[in-house]
Amino acid sequence: MRSDELEQRQLNRLRRSRALATGMLAAAAAVFAASLSVPDPGTGILLLRAVAEAALVGGLADWFAVTALFRHPLGLPIPHTAIVPANKDRIGEGLARFLDRNFLTRDLLIPELRSLQIAERLAAWLSQRENASRLAAEIVKALPYLLRAAEDSELKAFLGRALGVQLRGVALAPVLGQLMRAVTAAGYHEAVLDRALDYARDFLARNEERLLDAVTEQRRRWIPRAINREIARAMLKGAAELIDDLRNPDGAARKSLLEQLGEAAAEMSSSPEQALTLGRSGAAILRQPDFLAWVAASWQRVRDALLLDLHAPSSRLRRGIAIAIASVGEALRADPEMRERFDAMIEAVVAEALPWRGEISRFVAEVVRRWEPRTFSDRIEAAVGADLQYIRMNGTIVGGLVGGALYLVSLLAR
Repeated sequence: MRSDELEQRQLNRLRRSRALATGMLAAAAAVFAASLSVPDPGTGILLLRAVAEAALVGGLADWFAVTALFRHPLGLPIPHTAIVPANKDRIGEGLARFLDRNFLTRDLLIPELRSLQIAERLAAWLSQRENASRLAAEIVKALPYLLRAAEDSELKAFLGRALGVQLRGVALAPVLGQLMRAVTAAGYHEAVLDRALDYARDFLARNEERLLDAVTEQRRRWIPRAINREIARAMLKGAAELIDDLRNPDGAARKSLLEQLGEAAAEMSSSPEQALTLGRSGAAILRQPDFLAWVAASWQRVRDALLLDLHAPSSRLRRGIAIAIASVGEALRADPEMRERFDAMIEAVVAEALPWRGEISRFVAEVVRRWEPRTFSDRIEAAVGADLQYIRMNGTIVGGLVGGALYLVSLLAR
C-alpha cells in the first residue's frame, strides 16, 4: 500500500472514531439537559441525571486530555497543552535513543536475523514464477529511463571526462597481472584456450576452400595458380597442426604458451616499466577518435535494440530476467550451504553497519527536528489518534457508571 493511501485510511479512521466519541458526549449532555427539565423528578430520573452528569464530566475530562496532546483545547493557550508539537525535538531525540538502545544492538539484531531465515524465504519467494515475473516487470520498467539517461549529452561528456582522467591515472598492468594470475591459478585460462582453439580448428575446417580461393586470388603473377594453391594448403595444414599441438595437454607449444602467460602476469604485476607502457597504451587508445566513435555507434545499436525489445508486448529481455530470477531462487532453495553463506553474509553486513548506528540515530533525530511542529503533530495524531478516541469513549462510559454507582450508594447511606 502506498504511503498516501495509508495516510488517507488513517485520517478516515480518526474522523470516524472522533465522531463516535463526540456523539457519545453529546448524548450524555442531552440526557443531562433533559433530566433537568423534569419538574418533579423521581428516583429513576435522578439516577439517570447522575449517570449523565458523571458521563459528561468523564467525557469532557478525557476530551481535554486527548486534545491537549496535539493542540490547545478551544484554541486557548493553557499551560502544558499542545504537548506533542511543543516537545517535537525532544520526542525525536527520545525516538532516536529508543531505536539505538532497543533495536540497533548486536545482541538483538543478529539473533532476530537468524530466526528470520532470510535466504530461505527469499529463495521460496523468487522461485515462484509469478513473483519472478513481477520483479522482472519492475526492473524492466526502470531500464528505459536508464538507457535514455545514458544518451544525455552532458552526462556522457561528464562521464567521459571523469572516466578518462581516472583511467589515464590507473596503473592497469598490476591489475591485469593480478587478474591473469588469479585466472591461471584456477585453471580457467586452459578451458578458455581450449574453446578458442576448438573454434579456430572448426573455422579452418569449414572454410578451407574459401580460404584457399582467397589466398589464390592474391597470388603473384609469376606463380602458377596450382602451385599457389598448394602453398596455401600447406599453410593451412601448418596452422591446423599448430592448433593440434596447442590443444594437446602434453604439446610443447602449449606448455611454452602457458609458461609465457605466467611470466607475462608476473611481469605486469611487478614491473614498473611494463605498467607505464601499458598505461600509456591504454590512454592512447582512449584518446583515439575512431575508438570513441566505434564505442558510441555500438552503444547506439545496443540501446535501440534493447528499447525496441522492452516496448514489445512480449519482451524477450523481460522473460529472460524472469527466468534468471526464478532460476536463482530455485538454485538457492536447493542449496542449504549457499543459503547459510547468504545468511552469514547478511549478518556480516549488519555487523559492519552497527558502528554506524549513532549516525542512524542522529539522522532520525535530525529528520524530526526539520519537521514543522504542526506537521509532526498531525502525523502522530493520524497514526494513533483513532485509538486515543477510545479513551474518550471509555471515559464517558466509566464516568456514567461511577456516577450511577455513587448515587445508589448515597441512597443506601440515607
